[in-house]
Amino acid sequence: MDIAQFIRIIRNNLILLIAIPILLAIVVFYFTRNQDKIYESEAVIYTGITTGYSIESTAQRPTDFFSVSAQYDNLINLINSRQTIVETAIMLLAQNLSLQEYNTQYISNENLDQLRKFIPKHVKDLVVKYGKAGAQREKEEQIRTLEKELKNLEREIQTRTQRGESTVTDSYNDNETYESSTGLSKDEPIYDSNQDNTITQQNSTSTQRQEVYHTVRAGETLLTIAKKYGASLNKLREINDLGSQQLRAGQKILIESTVIEAPVVAYDQSNQDIEMISDAEYDTAYGEIDFTESEEYLNSLLTRPAYENTTSTSSSNVNATFIENLEKDPIIPRGISLDDFNKTIQNITNYYNSSDTNFVYGLLHYGADKHYSIQSIKSLQIYRINNSDLVRLVYLSDDPGICQQTLKIIAHVFVKNYKLLKENQTDMVVEYFKRQVDSADRILRLSEDKLLIFNRKNNIINYQEQTKYIAAQKEDLDLYYQNEQVRMAQSSAALRELETKLTRRDSIYLKSDVINQRRKEYADVTEKILINELAEDYDKRIGDEISMLRHRSDNLRDEIKLYVDQLYLYSHSTQGIPISKMLDEWLKNALSYEEAKASLVVLARRKLDFVKTYQRFAPLGAMLKRIEREMTIAEQTYLELLRSLNLAKMRQQNLQMATNIRLIDPPYFPLQANPSKAKYLVVAAAMIGFLLILFIILVLEYFDASLKKPEKVAEQIGLKLAGAYPYLGSNVRMKDAVFISNRLIEMIIQNIKRSIAQGSVYTTSKPHLVLFFSTQEGVGKTFLTTKIANKLRTYGEKVIVLNYADNKEGEPINDYNLAYNYTIKENFSEVKNLKELIDSNILRRENYLYDYILIEIPSIIFHAFPMELIQQVDASVLIVKATNSWNKADIGSLEIIKDLAKEPPMVILNEAEDYAIEEMISGVKMQKTDGTLYRLKNLLTLPGRIRIQVKEN
Repeated sequence: MDIAQFIRIIRNNLILLIAIPILLAIVVFYFTRNQDKIYESEAVIYTGITTGYSIESTAQRPTDFFSVSAQYDNLINLINSRQTIVETAIMLLAQNLSLQEYNTQYISNENLDQLRKFIPKHVKDLVVKYGKAGAQREKEEQIRTLEKELKNLEREIQTRTQRGESTVTDSYNDNETYESSTGLSKDEPIYDSNQDNTITQQNSTSTQRQEVYHTVRAGETLLTIAKKYGASLNKLREINDLGSQQLRAGQKILIESTVIEAPVVAYDQSNQDIEMISDAEYDTAYGEIDFTESEEYLNSLLTRPAYENTTSTSSSNVNATFIENLEKDPIIPRGISLDDFNKTIQNITNYYNSSDTNFVYGLLHYGADKHYSIQSIKSLQIYRINNSDLVRLVYLSDDPGICQQTLKIIAHVFVKNYKLLKENQTDMVVEYFKRQVDSADRILRLSEDKLLIFNRKNNIINYQEQTKYIAAQKEDLDLYYQNEQVRMAQSSAALRELETKLTRRDSIYLKSDVINQRRKEYADVTEKILINELAEDYDKRIGDEISMLRHRSDNLRDEIKLYVDQLYLYSHSTQGIPISKMLDEWLKNALSYEEAKASLVVLARRKLDFVKTYQRFAPLGAMLKRIEREMTIAEQTYLELLRSLNLAKMRQQNLQMATNIRLIDPPYFPLQANPSKAKYLVVAAAMIGFLLILFIILVLEYFDASLKKPEKVAEQIGLKLAGAYPYLGSNVRMKDAVFISNRLIEMIIQNIKRSIAQGSVYTTSKPHLVLFFSTQEGVGKTFLTTKIANKLRTYGEKVIVLNYADNKEGEPINDYNLAYNYTIKENFSEVKNLKELIDSNILRRENYLYDYILIEIPSIIFHAFPMELIQQVDASVLIVKATNSWNKADIGSLEIIKDLAKEPPMVILNEAEDYAIEEMISGVKMQKTDGTLYRLKNLLTLPGRIRIQVKEN
């Protein structure tokens, strides 16, 4: 799409592009003309997340972008949380309901009146004033009203009594007493003949009040006056009927009213129906006022906690800070105490939490209230100021007071909830680790006690050293046992060798009983010596016995030697060896053998003892290892939990230092409303309407499949363009229309002649048959065929137009010299030549008089067509309408014509737009006129345009 085509599209749809935006602008202006004024206020909160000082600030810790972003996301989501919004809405509602008079700082007069009319009475009764709820205040007001009426009645009775006394005393002299004048005693009735009254004197008392007043000075408040006189603040409010603490200079305040009892006479005046009313009669007349139901209801509300998470010690600190902030920046209306305001909030909160069908719940959730609904408060705008620790809150409302107070309340509620969240997190962690440390300490103590009992039961001092010592002794014992075995084997071998060398007689002496007994005894003594030597370390008394055994051993050795020496008389053995030397050697080996033998017996027993010791100590090691491992695990767990507890406590203290979030820029009271956005909406609606219509037009133009442009016709149909003819509707005027239309017809004729003369490979002769066809109906074939025929006749050509007859138009009128309407018969598709199509008398002299025969056939999609006749035509022309589209049915029908015709058909674009005509003839200018004016002009000029023609037969 080029710029010229874009301008053409804008020009053709200019009215639509102007009308729709103007209409949208008018509609937007109509609906926004009465918009409410919008006031804006903002507050800035310092968070201290990244630059705040804490315990961890002393250490070089890197700043994590993701963790900081997560903290700010948590902070913003906490502000937008449902709990924060609900608390804000309830606190704002409590604030506005607690107002005793109009105050635009909190809410406008109009909105306050609407609120008071809208809120039901049972919700208003939840408001606490002077320590009492609405039901209590109402009943007390009734009591005060009744008391005032009673006081007025008493005053009236006293006045009437005084008037009666003065009348009686005036009737007697000053020197006479009341009794002497009337002749009546004090207790007798009095009757006055002048008045129809019966006056009865009774013994009664009247109450008189002694009142103390204080004149208010400049700067004094009700609280300072109450402290000055030691009176109760609520009592001063009640007896003076004060709604707030605002006093004016010079005002008199009743401080104390003392009741003094004095005797009084009560009278029964029948005509006035006035009598003294006793307390019993008062109770009977007005009934006793029972506060039980009201008190129980209020107690159930006041004693119920507003929120479940406000019982911890950390929350009390936060509440204290919160109350301090309230005192600095008052959210509580003037004249309302902090305790009453908190009770009101708690009552409304309890009522809100009681069910999901109550009024307050519906006001916050179901309704679309502009001030108190969650939806309206959630319109709060929250964003971080650049990359700083500051968060800006912006709120819009139609009431400047509510705008400021909502922002102020939500800032305070958020600060409170944020601190509670942080402190509750650390409190839970610290409490968890405390419990875990106590549990780990108990487990560690149990493991230590288990180890102590195990060591005590198995006599273990140091298992490692004990096992090492036992192993060393076992190795020494094994070595000693092996040496003794070697010595015994050596001695045994030596004895056998010596005994073989001695003579038989020598052997007899050696085997004598005495020597054998001494040898046996010597072996026993040696064995005892070894046994006692092993036990010598455990018992010192064994040393004396060892000394005796050694002495006996020496004696036995000497005796054996003595007996052996007696055999010395045998000087030599059988081998010639001296007997004395052999006997010495034999004695030495015999003693050594006996000693080794005795040692092996003792060592074998000792080895059995070591086996039993090993069997006892082996499982003890595994059991001790298990106990020590359990104790080590318990100790490591205890130390790790203790470390975690210390870290949690440090984190708790760090959060207490780091959670220094505070309001540094309080919300301001907006004095002026924001500029109205109605004009911007009107301009935006007009621009959006213009762009939307323009977009739709361009999209429709882009996806338009109609054949509006000549190049598009040639591209989609695939035929050579013979020409085009413009659209000349009732509201279209073309400059030089006659010249342009004639020139376009001439161009079409030129292309047809050129196609007949140059394009055909066959020899053609007159008359030339030219076929005009179309794929769709109503494309203007007859109109163009007539135009072409008339133009050819101006050239001197003889032309006849053969058109099909329309049965709907009745009997056709034929002029055999110019045109003929043939009838479509059942065998129309079987027509082979012109003679079968028309009567023979139509074609004069067998067609030699006509130069061109223009044949028009109906649409080839919806009607049959003569295929053999189409093969005989010299040229074929397809006529298409610019507003039609080219689809698959058109393509299929055209392909049949292409196959039948001698030459490919040409195409004519009918009802083409001005820009399409301009591509063929430059300088074309179209002018569109108003259709209504054009039709009016045609109607007025109709009589002058009527022509009457008489046709000659």
